[in-house]
Amino acid sequence: MENCIKKIFTFIILSNSFLIINAQEIENGEQNEVSFFKKNIDYQVKAQFSIGGASPIGMPSEIRKIESYNPTLQLGLGANATKWFNDKHKFGIRVGLHVEGRGMKTQAKVKNYYTQIEDDTSAQTKGFFTGHVITEMDNAYVSMPVLLVWNTSTKWNLYGGFYFSALIDKSFSGYIYDGVFREGSPIGEPTTFENTAKGLYDFSDYLSTFQFGSQLGVEYKLKNHFSLFFDVTMAHKQVFKKDFEAISFKMYNIYGNTGFAYNF
Repeated sequence: MENCIKKIFTFIILSNSFLIINAQEIENGEQNEVSFFKKNIDYQVKAQFSIGGASPIGMPSEIRKIESYNPTLQLGLGANATKWFNDKHKFGIRVGLHVEGRGMKTQAKVKNYYTQIEDDTSAQTKGFFTGHVITEMDNAYVSMPVLLVWNTSTKWNLYGGFYFSALIDKSFSGYIYDGVFREGSPIGEPTTFENTAKGLYDFSDYLSTFQFGSQLGVEYKLKNHFSLFFDVTMAHKQVFKKDFEAISFKMYNIYGNTGFAYNF
């Protein structure tokens, strides 16, 4: 009986010790988790205005002149978290989640420009056009930047890295006018567009749903938690799907973004 009591007593002590140690580990884990999200970390919300567009790299020979360019109103909102590597807050890594507008309206003079148009019955015809082209793009993306941040001074941050984007709203359309469209080849059957005649196109369904690219920027810290920023983003993946053939050259989202942020 005495040995049994000793065994029960020993079991109770060991059980209590285990529970205490386990509780301490859970508490320490929770403290570490809280510490990770509070120590050496900055949060910010931001608003931006963007200027740019979907552009080829270099001017294709088919485009003879850009007659007008309108960046339209491209706004963005986002939130970032910057985790500093140590207490000095010299270097850190920033991740975020942004909603960004990407659009433009352009007018160009072209020669032997390969494209695809629709007639009144929605029948599509591919061919070569010489004349004038209007293009309107109005897209929206959800983007996640992954950036390295260098705190160069009490006022300035530099940052750079990559971003990944998903298309959530899409529109890429326009029309040709005041020119000649030749079906199939540059010497194909001609169709003349005069006065108010237009050849419409809509390539919205051919836009790629995923984008990625590079981002490089600078941040100036103001008083009262506010900061100003300017950065440049350049896509490494073209705006259209890989099998899209209605435009003979690749186009990439290239934008300058400026705005302000509030830092918590």
